[in-house]
Amino acid sequence: MKYLLSTVLLFIAVTNSFCQLTVLHEDFSNCITTIPNQWHPYNVSGTDAWQCNSAGYLGNGVSMSGYSGSTNHDNEDWLISPYLDFSSYTNPILSFRCRTKYNGQAIQVKVSNNYNGLSDPNLAIWSTLTTILPATNSDVWFLSDSISLQLYKNQALYIAFKYMSTTSAAATWILDDVNVADGSLVLSDQFINVGQSAVGLPSSSTSFSFVANGGISSFTVDAPPPFEVSKDNMLFSNQLSYSTSIAGMAQTVYVRINPTVADKVYRNTINFSLNGNIMPQHIMLLGTSLPDNKTLRVFNWNMRWFGDPSLCGCDTVEARMNATHIMKDINADVYCLQEIVNVNEIGLIAADLGPKYQYVVSPFGSFATTPSDPDYATDQKMAYIYNTDKIENLGTFGLLASTYPADAGSGSPYYCFASGRFPFVLKAKIKLDNTLTDTVIFSNIHAKALSDVTSYNRRQGGAVKMTDSLNALFPGKKVMVIGDYNDFLEGTDVSSLSVSPYQYMLDHGFTGITLPSHFPNQTTYVGGVNTIFDNVACTPNLMAIYPDSSCFIFDEVEKYIPDYSNTTSDHLPVMSYFRFNFPIDVAVKDISKTNSIFTIINPSSNTLQLSWNESADETINVSVYDITGNKLYAGKVSKREKKTAISLPSLHDGFYFVEVSHGQYHDIKKWLVR
Repeated sequence: MKYLLSTVLLFIAVTNSFCQLTVLHEDFSNCITTIPNQWHPYNVSGTDAWQCNSAGYLGNGVSMSGYSGSTNHDNEDWLISPYLDFSSYTNPILSFRCRTKYNGQAIQVKVSNNYNGLSDPNLAIWSTLTTILPATNSDVWFLSDSISLQLYKNQALYIAFKYMSTTSAAATWILDDVNVADGSLVLSDQFINVGQSAVGLPSSSTSFSFVANGGISSFTVDAPPPFEVSKDNMLFSNQLSYSTSIAGMAQTVYVRINPTVADKVYRNTINFSLNGNIMPQHIMLLGTSLPDNKTLRVFNWNMRWFGDPSLCGCDTVEARMNATHIMKDINADVYCLQEIVNVNEIGLIAADLGPKYQYVVSPFGSFATTPSDPDYATDQKMAYIYNTDKIENLGTFGLLASTYPADAGSGSPYYCFASGRFPFVLKAKIKLDNTLTDTVIFSNIHAKALSDVTSYNRRQGGAVKMTDSLNALFPGKKVMVIGDYNDFLEGTDVSSLSVSPYQYMLDHGFTGITLPSHFPNQTTYVGGVNTIFDNVACTPNLMAIYPDSSCFIFDEVEKYIPDYSNTTSDHLPVMSYFRFNFPIDVAVKDISKTNSIFTIINPSSNTLQLSWNESADETINVSVYDITGNKLYAGKVSKREKKTAISLPSLHDGFYFVEVSHGQYHDIKKWLVR
């Protein structure tokens, strides 16, 4: 007995001499087959165990389920943190992300100052932390935060997640991003769109504020290039540093984009570090180096029974406010929308977006071929909201709708498109740069749903008829098929089949942008994995102006719209950009007049040197373009001196075009940088 007691004491002494970590920031990115080093899964009872899971919040996570072999099991399983020492913290705050599905007990979050690190955790003393967790079977990511460890920080400690299941109920729990920070952080924003700016021209700034609480010895705000931050809106950098004086005091930060690569979409995050420790909060950023005056921004979204409180299972006012928030944030030129029920609610969103936005809703839906049909008011309809500064509505119509009712039988367009939910076509005149116009044909679809073979055949038949009709009506035009396809552009959601029902469309003049192979492990359906139902496909002449990788699934909405899947939609929006070219006759030859008022020193280095034929107290507009028509510089100079020098240090060797205008005067010359 004495020998046994000595062994136990030795065991406790050895295990408590483990290296104590003073930082906990675990994203489980290395959890592929084995739980990360120093994390300790302990199985008290049952045959199931904590394991790595590739479906974490962003990448890998860890999960536990008591369901295996097609049945529920009794389980008690603990996931225990490394040995932690937060004695130097003023107020250590725990946060983590979690997700749960199916019925069963909630996990318990516990802390212990006397666990030995290896044995049965029930032999130690554990305190259960007060934690807000997601609702049972909610199946959405949830941030559990503001969990204070201050009462336990004076001794080394362990944090544990305890899972329980029974033969009657076994929930699945996934964990990710377990963090402990000293103090708390309150942010005014979680997503910021800084807009668009050309290479060498920083964008205008947008501001946010934060309040940091707790023991602060150092605090930093970090923005990855090409995003930059500033305290005073004058001096910008990639990192801001603060001292102890900011504790509890609101701080304003200005953020902008200063791109170095043209025609690119940037998404990244501003991160915060307190006393050297990365905090769990961050601000998601969006910005592009696409020129606004030559770019069309296209947004695609299934809004889930929008405006119908019973079928959407939501507060329709809250859903509309969230939708308006999202649409303002993304700042698109055309919003292609599906599953609209209440037409008036779409009108309210358009009004909230501002006077330059107008909307149009399809005058038909399933089993309703006109707005006077009794089914129309409760139907799922399609809609466009568009920016009239960039888009002129040249007309809308239901593609193939003229085939009804003479051709309403099985295999007809009416049947294939969910009993009359025909593609809603918008013929749009695109107005860019005041002088450039083009035409784009949008075919907004909400295809037949469900993953049975009959529904697949209806989608396939609809794709054939839609493709043939678009090619016949708009040969050589820029055409986009956009919307909720209810299936994939590669493969299919129907388990017994392997070919996309839209393969005919892809074989006859259309290229898919939203291919699953381009978006691995991503989804447009909330809760899905590799489930891209909301798609964009274009004709070759439209694909020619699509900058590579300028389409993304706007999954940020799940992170900053509270309880997104329950309050707003079960689909994620898709955003894509199209960059129209500069007019050929302007971009490739001089339009110099015999009475040109200026000359350029050619070649020269990165300084544009202009000479005026006479001095005058006049202000001249000067713009510089690259050979693709991307505006690199725009400014005003004075003719008071006969020579003007403009420094453009970011330019590479090559040809550029210099545009000078004043009143009715307009001239363009070539400039060689060497």
